[in-house]
Amino acid sequence: MNIQILRIVGLWPIDSYQLDFYTLYSSISANLFVTAVLFQTINVIFVYSNLEALTETILICVAELLALFKIYTFIKNIKMLKRLMVALDSDIFQPKSLDQRVLVRPAMVLWKMIYNILLGAVTAAVSLWLVFPILNGSTRRYALPFPAWYPYDIRKSPYYELTYLHQSVGTSLVALGDYNIDMLISAMMMYVGAQCDILCDNLRHLGGDSSEFATLLTHCVKHHTKILKCKTPNFTASFDSRQKICRFAEECNDFFNFILLGQFFTSSVCMAMGLFRLALVTPSSFEFYTLSFSILSVIMQIFTYCWFGEEVESKSSKIAYATFESEWIAQPSHVKKNMLIFVESAQHPVKLSTFKLFYLSLDTKKGPTIVIKRLYCFMTIAEFTARQVREVIDECGFVQMGHPPYSPDLAPSDYYLFSKLKKALERTPFFF
Repeated sequence: MNIQILRIVGLWPIDSYQLDFYTLYSSISANLFVTAVLFQTINVIFVYSNLEALTETILICVAELLALFKIYTFIKNIKMLKRLMVALDSDIFQPKSLDQRVLVRPAMVLWKMIYNILLGAVTAAVSLWLVFPILNGSTRRYALPFPAWYPYDIRKSPYYELTYLHQSVGTSLVALGDYNIDMLISAMMMYVGAQCDILCDNLRHLGGDSSEFATLLTHCVKHHTKILKCKTPNFTASFDSRQKICRFAEECNDFFNFILLGQFFTSSVCMAMGLFRLALVTPSSFEFYTLSFSILSVIMQIFTYCWFGEEVESKSSKIAYATFESEWIAQPSHVKKNMLIFVESAQHPVKLSTFKLFYLSLDTKKGPTIVIKRLYCFMTIAEFTARQVREVIDECGFVQMGHPPYSPDLAPSDYYLFSKLKKALERTPFFF
């Protein structure tokens, strides 16, 4: 289903983008969601002085710009991804017995469960955004699902209806593409972890005489090597004449390096903006639930990456221990020596990272969460303090800027100080 939705969005050609009908379809799809995001981004220029409208626009635009960046990176590296998919179809990566199929099944079931949960959260968030103007009756004022600027008057029919449809289709395509790219990357992490499970099972069942043990150990060493270094055909030359050596886990990491860097940065901004917006809207309103689902979707995106990254690190760290669960004690010294060399190389677990800045693990997820909590507390305290100062100024008689009534309780110096403070606060759209 993941690949099918990517194909519907226009991101999964059969081989590569060529001069055919699917490329034309992909161009139309890209034009729809790029123009939808472009007009919403331009709208930031016209609402910068309105804090509520600005935060709403930035919250949406940042998430959509990240989605466009993901889609661009995905299309740019589509050949690399296809090459990795071909490598996964090789015989050495396949389960060799029914027990190994049962061993890797829980990881696939977990991925499908997370996929369905995230699909529900994303669908609910996007659907609420799209039908919100209809539910609250703002369509009478020609309101759109997302604030945007258009080079024509949308308050005329059928311009309004067509613009509404354009935003709905474009935003839906962006959301589906963004979500399924995330889940495809998570599936790649899941496959790396599954290969570690299969390798550990092969190591535990090493046995027999010295020649059989050495043969099976050699096969396990090749499997472990191919998890980190796999031979895949170079598409610029024949398979027999030239081959390209690529590190499987490392190339997977290279594929989503930029995507994860943008994801962590923009997710922090989106969650901070979303939490701030929650403090301004009415609880139990449609907008409240819409923002809640949006924040939940962002949190689940980060959690999915960190969870599967933690699984890869945890499962790869068990490879060295699984070797000593085999029947190695009765083996001759030269076989034990080879086994120790393999154990030494397997002691370092596979760690997926973002440009080596931070590793994908559950500990990594705690960092952005703490920063977001502190940022939200700072914004709330700053807003509360500014409102308290505003109330004090108003109590002194400065109700409207430019027309201050006379207050006999204030000295001329205090009057001048309060006037300057009031003007500074009035010019600051952050708190008002």
